[in-house]
Amino acid sequence: MALKENLNAIKQELSTQEQFLEGMIKSERFFKKYKWVLAGIVAVAVLFGAFYAITDTVKKNRLTQANLAYRTLLINPQDAAALEKLKASSPSLYATYRTKLAFESSDIQALEAVLASDVDVLLRDLASYQLSGVSEGLLANLAALQQGYELLQEGKVAEARSAFALISMTSPLQSVVKNLEHFQGE
Repeated sequence: MALKENLNAIKQELSTQEQFLEGMIKSERFFKKYKWVLAGIVAVAVLFGAFYAITDTVKKNRLTQANLAYRTLLINPQDAAALEKLKASSPSLYATYRTKLAFESSDIQALEAVLASDVDVLLRDLASYQLSGVSEGLLANLAALQQGYELLQEGKVAEARSAFALISMTSPLQSVVKNLEHFQGE
């Protein structure tokens, strides 16, 4: 009986080894058949990883250069090299800086240039608001709030309410409007 059990155990072990060898042979055939496809997939993955790493490094470097140039311009606004470096490394930050200078100096020509350019929508709205005091874009609600507040200070409550009515009901400024109207007691 023990001999039969030993034979069965040996048969099972041989069967397991055969299955393992059969699996290895199938794997080897698969790799031989598709080795170029697998090598191509690995190469593409490596190239993609390298491209991503290089792109990320370039972006970080450009951001660092832009920040250093902007910091230099805040300290010394006359630094032409820093201005060119900022323009090359971050055109949007450059436009923001130029708009800031135009606001500070009330330079109408520079503000009109911002209006004509394709810079950020918010910068164009700010320039429009600075030039005319009226905004048709993002700052329209803020302009209406400012006008209504000035009318409230003058005691013209009915006119202030009509100015507040121009503010969109979905605007976050509605809570401020309600507080101002409540504060006036009407």
